[in-house]
Amino acid sequence: MQLAFDFSRIRPEAPPPRAPSGPRDEGPRGQGPPVGRARLQKRIRRALATPADLVVTDNRRTMISTKRRGRRLEVRLHHMFLDAPDEIVEELLVYLAEGDARSSRRIGEYIENNRHRIKERARRILLRTQGEHHDLHELMDEVVDRWIPEGVKGAKITWGKRPGKRRGRGRRRSIRLGTYTHDQKLVRIHPALDQAFVPRYFVSFVVFHELLHHVVPARQVGGRLDHHPPEFKERERAHPDYARSLAWEEKNLDRLLRFDG
Repeated sequence: MQLAFDFSRIRPEAPPPRAPSGPRDEGPRGQGPPVGRARLQKRIRRALATPADLVVTDNRRTMISTKRRGRRLEVRLHHMFLDAPDEIVEELLVYLAEGDARSSRRIGEYIENNRHRIKERARRILLRTQGEHHDLHELMDEVVDRWIPEGVKGAKITWGKRPGKRRGRGRRRSIRLGTYTHDQKLVRIHPALDQAFVPRYFVSFVVFHELLHHVVPARQVGGRLDHHPPEFKERERAHPDYARSLAWEEKNLDRLLRFDG
């Protein structure tokens, strides 16, 4: 038997015969303490009248599933059910026993109301700071020490993904030398800057520009988001390498655009 509860969707396959759920395991007035793993497993075994093992999960998608393993039934439940109200536990037992539609709706409502307890899986980010010609970790430490006195707590830096060869696609017309992603607190530097002809001071200035986004967030101005508010521009212009970095970029932009990884 396989019975899965994917949020509000039910996909039962050959559910077992319905069995009484047994006496209610509750405290005064039917409220009772959190059911707990051991007590919940015991109630599941009574309700299904079969040897059953409870596995508590932290899944993001399937909240309830069952699988027959030989003569035993494995019931997998999200941890939110360990402290579910007693009436929800009763609905859960009925659902496990026969895939009852009414019970599935009640469980679906409970899951929806506890969606905040379903962890989002963080995307794994591989940080690559050591380049062939420039070390971003070293540059970031230097930039923060010299020009960002408030620090950049939580910020990370990495070289971006190297682009593939541009066979038959014509010349690149633009290039983003750096980006900052707020939700990840991550600076990415274009690998075109990891070339021998690119001076250290220029890479350092690009790192500084992107880290400014971390300490000077965008602001709503006239119904739009201004990513470079006055404070940002003022601090950027005060950087000692501001003028020569802009001049170097203008002179060497064509060489950077020809970078193909």
